[in-house]
Amino acid sequence: MNDNPELQTLMAGLRGANMDASDFASDGVTMRVVEVDSTARDGETGLPLTYDPEAIAAFWASRPLAVAQRVVQLLAISGNFLSSLAWDALNGRLAETEVQRASQLREIVTSLGPAYIKLGQALAIRPDLLSPPAMQELQKLCDKVPSFPNDIAMRLIESELGAPHTEFFSELSPDPIAAASLGQVYKGRLRSTGELVAVKVQRPYVLETVTVDLFVLRSLGVWLRRFPSLVARADLVALLDEWASKFFLELDYVNEGRNAQRFAEQMAADLPQVVVPRTFPELTSRRVLTCSWLEGEKLSQSTASDVGDLVSVGVICYLKQLLDTGFFHAVRRIRAQLRLVHALIPDSSWRAA
Repeated sequence: MNDNPELQTLMAGLRGANMDASDFASDGVTMRVVEVDSTARDGETGLPLTYDPEAIAAFWASRPLAVAQRVVQLLAISGNFLSSLAWDALNGRLAETEVQRASQLREIVTSLGPAYIKLGQALAIRPDLLSPPAMQELQKLCDKVPSFPNDIAMRLIESELGAPHTEFFSELSPDPIAAASLGQVYKGRLRSTGELVAVKVQRPYVLETVTVDLFVLRSLGVWLRRFPSLVARADLVALLDEWASKFFLELDYVNEGRNAQRFAEQMAADLPQVVVPRTFPELTSRRVLTCSWLEGEKLSQSTASDVGDLVSVGVICYLKQLLDTGFFHAVRRIRAQLRLVHALIPDSSWRAA
């Protein structure tokens, strides 16, 4: 393993060793969102809270100006990158510029918003498409996402929970301690019990931005069906619908909290090493999630022996989900990482499930 530089790069990325303090700053990159009122107008319904392509199409078809503005925004942000990528391909320089383009792509998808960040994160665990150095760049999408203003977050907590945050939390960190594609997290203390908690607040206009992007991408997929030779290997619309239906589940924090508790109960007996934060249902809504605060460390800060033990627990946890409970938590990422290691060690004796 020590003699394989690609594997060393891969493992550094998976452990977070490629991160430093600057990797968690926005670096001037701003996430663009679509600020459109998604409530129902006279004679129509608003945006659905579960994935419904027909309802989404009906909503955005009646707002062609907003869709056109988003398309222009997408092209303006990504146009230079796409032209540079095409130039590299024409000149046979794709391998040479792969890491540089991956870094540019990371900033672009961050600017484009949640749907594209999720796609970038999926690409970051595809060794069949990217080299380990390029994947390492895209893995920063799991952490390096700009936050949104605190006053907006506090107003959202009030609207979702029905009262100012001071009614529920005696302390709340002045700034988020982490920001991701769909929301950001504050460290707080419950006024009722004094317990430390993590409060996750969803980004404003996530539903609007995600659905307009899905509408544009799906419309493109439907149009491409006119050219069977281009889509012969996969039904892009069906793939998008499958991905989007799961993505919509992530927008419902009540569902997330419920799933976390179910997962914790299934792991408790056989794998007490797997600790899941406790959800507080009375302080959780569709766009605000409150759970117990757990202290931890990054894998990059762990000793080699600890990493080995954690990998063993992770594999057992994965197999328990696969063979016992049938209820999966982050299974796609776990499986992809197992396959990724196998791809770099093709003569290994084990196989990813």
